Amino acid sequence: MAELDLNFRLAQFVDIDPLMEIVQEFYQFENIKFDEPVVKAFTALLSDEQFGVIWLICDRDQLIGYVALTFFFSMEYHGRCGLVDELYIREGYRGKGIGKQVFNLIEEYLQSQKMRSLSLVVDFWNEPAEKLYTKIGFRREQRHLMVKHLLP
Repeated sequence: MAELDLNFRLAQFVDIDPLMEIVQEFYQFENIKFDEPVVKAFTALLSDEQFGVIWLICDRDQLIGYVALTFFFSMEYHGRCGLVDELYIREGYRGKGIGKQVFNLIEEYLQSQKMRSLSLVVDFWNEPAEKLYTKIGFRREQRHLMVKHLLP
């Protein structure tokens, strides 16, 4: 593979089709159901930056991944915080330091927005991802995420 020429740019509505292609690839990899509510959630995120932002990860003009950063408010963490809700890098590009660059970008962005913490969720089986996250400063908290899905 030739040397990478990475660039990151904020996704916009015009990017929805290629973004949904790579999201579908990620959901297939993670065995997550990809359906209309997923598309609506991405559309909502693209429509209002108060919810978060999506960066496209490109090698020259080729889309090789994306990261969805969402925001929440926490008393414990002193205000608005970032959550890496989804991060996907195509298989042939993993292990090349791209993830570390993505997190540098995210941290700079959050600091510019006066946010003081960044969270993420990692699958129990994804040891390579957890190893990266630990290496760049994430640590396990003394609690775990619990979710209750609410039906409409």
